[in-house]
Amino acid sequence: MARGACMSDERTMETTPTRRRLFSLDEANALVPRVGRLVTRLQRTAAQLAQVQANLQNPGASPVADPDGSEANLHGKRLFHLMNDADHFIEIIQAAFDELQALGCELKDVPMGLVDFRSLRDGQEIYLCWKAGETRITHWHTLESGFAGRQAL
Repeated sequence: MARGACMSDERTMETTPTRRRLFSLDEANALVPRVGRLVTRLQRTAAQLAQVQANLQNPGASPVADPDGSEANLHGKRLFHLMNDADHFIEIIQAAFDELQALGCELKDVPMGLVDFRSLRDGQEIYLCWKAGETRITHWHTLESGFAGRQAL
């Protein structure tokens, strides 16, 4: 991704995987440790990116002198480093998202750590619903109801 470009300018994060994989409960639970690590990485990096974005909104005051006495615009240098940091965090987020997508699961909410796994229940497609902090999948919901319709297995 080009330095300084917004992710939405070049590509968007889709919430549906490129292939529709159906998981058994055992298959989905086997992925929970890996998915948990990816979600933790996403949450941590999203928080870091938010901090960088806040710093970009208020990057500091006017030019000041470098410690060696030469006049320099430290404000400009700070902006440059913040932009590089933002690009780096965006790349980490995109890589983690891509890995989740390649697994066939669907990231629904980064702050809450919600990930859904398509499955079948009584012949109907449903989502097995996992939330960050859970050691295994214990809930499901219909494709339409989302987290609000979450029910115990």
